[in-house]
Amino acid sequence: MVVIIRSGAFKVMCQHIELKKNTYYYRRRIPNFAQSLYRNALTAKISSQIYFSLKTSDMVVACKAADAETRRLDVLWKAMQSRPEGASASVSLAILEAHGLKPGDGIHHPEVPAISEFVDNLLGRYEPSELPPKASPQNKLTVGILFGAPIPRTLSDAKQKHFDLGKGPKGKIAEGQFNRAWQCLMGITADIPLDQLHREHANSFVSELLKTGVSGETIRKYLAQIRPVIGTAILEFELNLTNHFERVTIPNMMDGPSKPRHPYLNSEIRAIQKKCIEVDDERRWAISMLSDSMCRLSEVIGLRKDEVFLEAEIPYIRLKPNDVRRLKTRTSDRIVPLVGEALWGAKRAMRTEGEYLFPIFLINWTGKDFSSGSASAALGKWLKENKLSKDGQGLHSFRHTMRDRLRNVETPADLIDRIGGWKSQGIGETYGKGHKPQLMQRFMLAAMEDLKCHEESLLADPVLD
Repeated sequence: MVVIIRSGAFKVMCQHIELKKNTYYYRRRIPNFAQSLYRNALTAKISSQIYFSLKTSDMVVACKAADAETRRLDVLWKAMQSRPEGASASVSLAILEAHGLKPGDGIHHPEVPAISEFVDNLLGRYEPSELPPKASPQNKLTVGILFGAPIPRTLSDAKQKHFDLGKGPKGKIAEGQFNRAWQCLMGITADIPLDQLHREHANSFVSELLKTGVSGETIRKYLAQIRPVIGTAILEFELNLTNHFERVTIPNMMDGPSKPRHPYLNSEIRAIQKKCIEVDDERRWAISMLSDSMCRLSEVIGLRKDEVFLEAEIPYIRLKPNDVRRLKTRTSDRIVPLVGEALWGAKRAMRTEGEYLFPIFLINWTGKDFSSGSASAALGKWLKENKLSKDGQGLHSFRHTMRDRLRNVETPADLIDRIGGWKSQGIGETYGKGHKPQLMQRFMLAAMEDLKCHEESLLADPVLD
């Protein structure tokens, strides 16, 4: 151990190195459970420590080399220590690495004496007239990998590959959902090789979740976390396997409690908008923008002011991922014209301080994962307390309502999808530059006019309500 920095009461040291005759050496004790990895192939003697020259007199270079070697050994020994019952590919790879060997070396270098000694040491020595000793499954697997046998890929390998390719869950909520689903799967299968995964495991996964009382819709979401991980492994590891988590049956999928989500009546929309104008504060500006834009809550409250264009010929907002929040889907990246009370709310919100349109919702934002949950709860509570919403109506109901309003003025379905950021129904919809803002605005203004006409008709004949 060498002291790198000494300052007052603080001392920074580098472990496992020592200076000897102006040269640094690496020395580390081998834990008992891993000493069998370091058995000498010729003498069968087991080593109790690792000791070799780092071939440098520079302390900084030596410390970097020692750190790299320590990290490598930590991973290798952890694989050895966490070995499950039976054979583990990670342990076999660790054993080969400890002896300076790689998968396939037995084929590429068959004449190397050290390989023969290594194999004899694992499988046991015996005379031609004797029965071969019984080797452990772990040693058989190690020798097989040495001679080119396919490396068994486990569920953990699948998960690691999936994450390495950037396909893992995005955001705090999705990560929590994935972790719960993965923990449930590990409780059923453990970290088994992928070729030992069967349909019964997928069915057991569903059964275990049903026992916890979650809804069929939640189980569907959990399956959607596991299924792509298996699919990634089959594709990337070039496995001739079936993804048993495809098309899994969820018993009584439509039974059980479900959360209703009802649109607002036109009269209810106008009542909400009038109350927002009356209160005229930051939270009510956000509700006003939701009521006439078909945007999601997170899309609105995560807006930056440089994404709001009030001086354009057609005022609009530009929805794209920013430093506050992601967007739900690729098609959520879009522009949305501002009309009606959405335009009023945006104009009022531009008067707030700072670079964000609604700083009141970002007070507790730490710069990491952003969630609109608290904002949704607070705004929804206000609507309920003021008798502006009923059971089944919430902030997301504004999107459903706006879709109905656009349908009622005969807006083309693909244009509605574009304004709301929904996925298009055909490949042809992805060609070209998309709809002009003028066309979007025309139908959105028609929906505003329809709402106004409806309100006037109610005033003339209240019985229609």
